[in-house]
Amino acid sequence: MSEVIFGIDFGTTNSLASVAIGGKVLPLVDQKNGRPHPSVIWYRGAEVVVGRDARENMNVTEGGAPPGFVRSPKMALRREGPLFVDGRPVEATDAVAEVLGHLRSDAENARGGASGMHLERAVFTIPVDFGGPERRALRDAARKAGIGVVQFVHEPAAALYAYLRSQPDLGFELARLEGRSVLVFDWGGGTLDVTLCRIQGGSILQIRNLGDNEIGGDKFDERLRNFIREKHAAAHGIENLTALEQPGMAAKLLHQCEILKIQLSDTEVEDEDVIVRNYLRTDGPGGNLVATVSREELNSLSSGIVARGLSRIDEILEQAGLTYQDIDLCLATGGMVNMPAIRDGLTERFVGRVPDISNGDRIISEGAAWIANDGLRLKLSKPIEVLVADTSGRGTYHPLVDAGWSLPLENETQNVANTRLFCVDPREGVAVVEIAKPVKLGRAMPSDPRRPLCVAQVNVDPNAQPLIERIECQMQIDHDYVARVILRSTGRGAVSEQEFHDLEFGLSLSDVFSPDRESKDIDEMVSSEPAGEIRSLASSSLFLRSNVARSDDERFRTKDEMWKLVPGDLVEKWKPTYFDTRNRMATPRQLEERIFYVPCSRCRRTASQIAAEGPVSVCRATCGFDLVAKGAPQGLDSPTA
Repeated sequence: MSEVIFGIDFGTTNSLASVAIGGKVLPLVDQKNGRPHPSVIWYRGAEVVVGRDARENMNVTEGGAPPGFVRSPKMALRREGPLFVDGRPVEATDAVAEVLGHLRSDAENARGGASGMHLERAVFTIPVDFGGPERRALRDAARKAGIGVVQFVHEPAAALYAYLRSQPDLGFELARLEGRSVLVFDWGGGTLDVTLCRIQGGSILQIRNLGDNEIGGDKFDERLRNFIREKHAAAHGIENLTALEQPGMAAKLLHQCEILKIQLSDTEVEDEDVIVRNYLRTDGPGGNLVATVSREELNSLSSGIVARGLSRIDEILEQAGLTYQDIDLCLATGGMVNMPAIRDGLTERFVGRVPDISNGDRIISEGAAWIANDGLRLKLSKPIEVLVADTSGRGTYHPLVDAGWSLPLENETQNVANTRLFCVDPREGVAVVEIAKPVKLGRAMPSDPRRPLCVAQVNVDPNAQPLIERIECQMQIDHDYVARVILRSTGRGAVSEQEFHDLEFGLSLSDVFSPDRESKDIDEMVSSEPAGEIRSLASSSLFLRSNVARSDDERFRTKDEMWKLVPGDLVEKWKPTYFDTRNRMATPRQLEERIFYVPCSRCRRTASQIAAEGPVSVCRATCGFDLVAKGAPQGLDSPTA
């Protein structure tokens, strides 16, 4: 039997592995309760307990939750430094490896036809905002658990592909949604992620994403716990209830609130009881906590959080210039969308376009399994470009890596670009190379805004003639989708490297099905990013003038013609005959720069100084004949007089 590649959704609250076998996908849920495995670790002395057994020990009958628990280890991958468990440091990747190792052991013991399979390689899903450092850390944790990461896929793309793959006719569904807008609304235990997607030219492309880490399902549980505390304190006249809680009872009650929230999400359940024995350190009747919570009370408590979460939809649509009617499908995933208030809010906005799916807590993992089974690849959804000098002085962008480039798989590092640049202006002693990407998807025009990915520098000879020193620019992308740009100056012999990871990629479906409909341009659908999010130097009162040029620039047939890119004052130094009016080589920009920067040959002052101070007798007789140009004050001495 050929190697089977699994799909893994490592989540903040729950985690799950799935595998596609014989045309069906099998989610490897907990065999006892049929639910995903809790991402909970209990360091019980030298023993490590993971998953359901760890969570259940937070709900022991007579005592509170014991020490040594780690909830949501995924969040630790976003921070530097170790976790501290009872004062003992634990590396975040080691904690995550415990959860992944638990998934691996459970998969190898799974029933339903998957028994005997070894989970050794998997497609991992990640949040959209998981950057290069987080991807590297997750790969390291998976390696410690004995699992190789074939590739990373964003969670919304995995969920959407799982939904499409479950349709009776995948080809028809792809054709129906070709060029249309899809909203993936994923509300889990730790975060809310709202992602605007479009199926375009046989790929799932992510247009925009909004995340909120402060309104996950855990926040509902905490609010419900405080409400129950208040009810119990009021019923027994207790002023400082938390001071009387038995050790570990706060965690135990929080776990009970999570169960209560799930129970009250059933539309047939009106109220539920909560019982926690030996809750307080008191001999009175208030020692045991007994409370009843109705669904109406839960809705009232959570109304503010629900409203905030649903408002994220309005926010992302406003940024994209879309309305509710422009969304053809709203895919609701995550455990929180089972709450009636959330489901009703989505249905009101997208009438008839919110499919009722039964696998909302498993769909991301199942999507990863289908991606592994079908051999789908991630591809760049936007080109990677370099800013090079042009005759306007503002620079223009040329692609280094085209959109549609297939990203590396496990243990691969691709050399994606190797180009040669010339240093146009070496006076500062550095060549500056800006790497950027278009803000919008689709065909990028020269005037469209860009977002810088990195600005790299390499030392050059400051006394060298322009266009002499060559800069070798090499770019690599590794399996964590981290790009490295390597610059080498051939004259100075300097080398510099810089990494960046803010790449954008989509999931190519072309290997499964290519829609017959022609791809539509989506520029009209995607507006530019909000001004606060564009970190472009050109959007401020200053802009970075590129001092490098491509050696293979088709606009210039000879190297002499490339002198049009060199600042006018620097040309004056190296080619004094360049400005002879008979050859007409100088550009208007170069003429302006020459006039502005090159001082008067008689009084040795710049045009700006003369305009401020006035001409002096030594140059009054000759001023005003050669400096009549845009921005140059009339009546000044020619630099070549």
